[in-house]
Amino acid sequence: MVNIGRKTMKKLYLILLFNLVFLFTAYSEPLSFREFSSTFKKAKDLFSQSQLNESIQLFDVLVTDSYAQIYPSVYSSRAVVLYYLGRYSEAKTDIDTCISLQPYSLEPILYRSLINSGLGDYEAALDDVNYCLNKNPDWADAYQQRGLIHLNTKNYMEALKDFNEAISKSTSITAANISNRGFALYYLGDLEKAKDDFLYSLTIKENDNVYLCLIDICYKLGQYDDGIKYADILIKKGSRTEDAIIDRAYIYLVQGYYDYVKSDLDSIENACENLNTFHKLKGIYFILTGDKVFAKEEIDMAYKLNPNDSDILILQKLLTQKKVDVQEILKLHKEDTFIF
Repeated sequence: MVNIGRKTMKKLYLILLFNLVFLFTAYSEPLSFREFSSTFKKAKDLFSQSQLNESIQLFDVLVTDSYAQIYPSVYSSRAVVLYYLGRYSEAKTDIDTCISLQPYSLEPILYRSLINSGLGDYEAALDDVNYCLNKNPDWADAYQQRGLIHLNTKNYMEALKDFNEAISKSTSITAANISNRGFALYYLGDLEKAKDDFLYSLTIKENDNVYLCLIDICYKLGQYDDGIKYADILIKKGSRTEDAIIDRAYIYLVQGYYDYVKSDLDSIENACENLNTFHKLKGIYFILTGDKVFAKEEIDMAYKLNPNDSDILILQKLLTQKKVDVQEILKLHKEDTFIF
């Protein structure tokens, strides 16, 4: 029995070795133009279907083929997939290769601007997009990209101008065109117009960050029923659930619905143990319900998790006062992190 087992294992090993050699040979042999073209199309189709990992596997094969030197868009396409996978450094290498092979094409330069933004190099990203707009001043996508750079660098008025240009020059309006302008308006304090843009963008495409910003706008405008409605939509979808519940709880706090606040806090306790915003909210809840001992514990935990949160210093000061200014506490609200 032992000898049979060894023979069987040897056969399996040989089969495995043969398969590995076959796969290596298949990938190392040049593709025919038809194979190259069909694989390229399949890779792009997979990307459009958000099957990023499957798409990148095919692009990894394509860039090793000699046809990639003749059709450098393979490199730019893989760079975009790598960008959406969060592999920015690899994407930068690919897009630089594409530009070196195709130096007069503007599209790869705009992609490089996007990738440099992902790397946090906004100066280089701005240089690239400005170059594109100097060559083509009517390019809506370039205005959109420059607006995003300004949004991320907190230059909100310039962002608004660029988003308006993108909308005016677009042949078809996308949800991102409208929602990005909404974010610029939101940070400029024009909440009503921002809300209008967000609601319009949602008729085109759903966006969790838009819903979160709508909740905050409704909180600030005192439109509490609307705010709860948008929070409930996210919670029902199971998207950004903890953020939506925390935002809804702030609305309940303003309304004095402390039982609802407690219910919301209890429902996400396990998921938010290491979340500064959760402990800050819980601290505010305990202050407003008259339990300063538990409030101090929660506020200290919030400070430990994020010592740069300026609201914590305000809350710590309020805890030392005999009489708590409720209105000052209710002005505090967690800062949402929106993804542009």
